[in-house]
Amino acid sequence: ILFLRHWIATLGVEDTSDWRLALRALWGAVFTVLSFLSTTGFESADWQEARDWSGLGTPGLILLGLSLVGGGVATTAGGVKLLRVYALYLHARRETERLVHPSSVGRATGVGRRIRRQGAYIAWIFFMLFAMSLTFVTALLALAGQGFDAALILAISGLSTTGPLILTASDTPIRLLELSDGAKMIYAMAMVLGRLETLALIALLNPSIWRD
Repeated sequence: ILFLRHWIATLGVEDTSDWRLALRALWGAVFTVLSFLSTTGFESADWQEARDWSGLGTPGLILLGLSLVGGGVATTAGGVKLLRVYALYLHARRETERLVHPSSVGRATGVGRRIRRQGAYIAWIFFMLFAMSLTFVTALLALAGQGFDAALILAISGLSTTGPLILTASDTPIRLLELSDGAKMIYAMAMVLGRLETLALIALLNPSIWRD
């Protein structure tokens, strides 16, 4: 989608026949999207050239969304994690099928049913915890003097452990040196919280699980 956005913007430009620029723009889009989806946040040099080629900037909202849902379950990424998103997708697809055919029987295997049921339940709990954490951190950064856009970008950057978001998600890069001491402390705590697995932390503090 990002590649097509830049390609359509160049339809009125004379050098649209240069396929080398198109291929470099495609590679830049693929690399950048996968980078933010893995919460690494590296931006391809070819992607910057694609932006200069079309004259369009990268929509920061797309990069924020990629960082939110990205990350692998076996990594230290701070996003919702792709496997949880997949579990929610399977559950939503099954519920949609039941709306059309209420008496239908799911055809998934035992592992598939577990992901679709227990996995979706745990994923939804984590998603709600992540949303609450995002709201709380954004509110604290706003109280520390940051505007709404800057506070939201800082909160998502810290909780998803995608540091480069503060430079690429907004038109004006956010400089950490220019933040107040309170905002820096909040951002640091958000990064630590993003590194932790919230469900594991709750389980550690839940006495009922100790007895089990």
